[in-house]
Amino acid sequence: MSFSATEAAFEGFRVVRRKPLTVIFWALAYIAMMGTLFALAGGSIASLMAAMEGLQGSQEPSPEQMAAIWRSYVPLFALVIPVSLLFGSVMNAAVVRSVVRPEQSAFGYLRLGMDELRTLAVTIVLAVLYGIFLMVAAMAVGILAGFTANAGIPALWILVVLAGLGLVVLLVWLAVRFSLAVPITVAEGRIAIFDSFAMTRKHVWPLIGMAIIAWIMSMVVGLLGGLVALPVTMLLGTGGDLATMDGQTTLQILQAAWPMVAGWIAVQSVLSALQLAVVYAPYSAAYRDLKAG
Repeated sequence: MSFSATEAAFEGFRVVRRKPLTVIFWALAYIAMMGTLFALAGGSIASLMAAMEGLQGSQEPSPEQMAAIWRSYVPLFALVIPVSLLFGSVMNAAVVRSVVRPEQSAFGYLRLGMDELRTLAVTIVLAVLYGIFLMVAAMAVGILAGFTANAGIPALWILVVLAGLGLVVLLVWLAVRFSLAVPITVAEGRIAIFDSFAMTRKHVWPLIGMAIIAWIMSMVVGLLGGLVALPVTMLLGTGGDLATMDGQTTLQILQAAWPMVAGWIAVQSVLSALQLAVVYAPYSAAYRDLKAG
């Protein structure tokens, strides 16, 4: 099987067509994740929204206002980041499994085992490497911009602009070269970080085209889903305003705003499940086809 960027870009729709119940399982997984986060951090979310609402109308936030925002952000991030990383690993592994092991369709391809742990490890390592590179490259561009400003030579700003554009291009190139690391890890049952470099060496442009098509399709799915879900969210959106519930417990928040929260979670979960398949399945299809080729 040869690799076709156009064919791979629509793999997410084929996953849903083969096993329509997959979307239901993935949506339920999103609901469980959102429910868990809200149960753990409902009070922090209300406090953060109240603090953000307090900034409206003030041209320059006071130190007390900024401190209130940070006090809400820190515990919220401490809960959201680990839960999101673990959940993302489970969902990414399920997407890969739906493409490279379609016979393992039980529970919507969802599992919690070594594949997911390896995916989590690869995700963290890639995020750290990408973050370090971005920080170093941004510092280099910043130093060049500072030197140009002090030199007082307007023509040098062309170099700064070119350096910034080059940084963006390099970041996209790195993202493409590492894009098959998770599919390789799940499909071959081993941690594979740099194997993606070898597999994508001659296919950077087709993979970029595939990603663009998949992203456009994801936007179309989100737009159409939003139009369909608009009456539901409008009907259930009168359950309360979270910003007015600062200081209340999670139970009190749910009692006052459960229609709004439940409706929003249900709608977003289905849309997120569809977009997950549309955006991430193409990379697994690319791995499958390149491996076969």
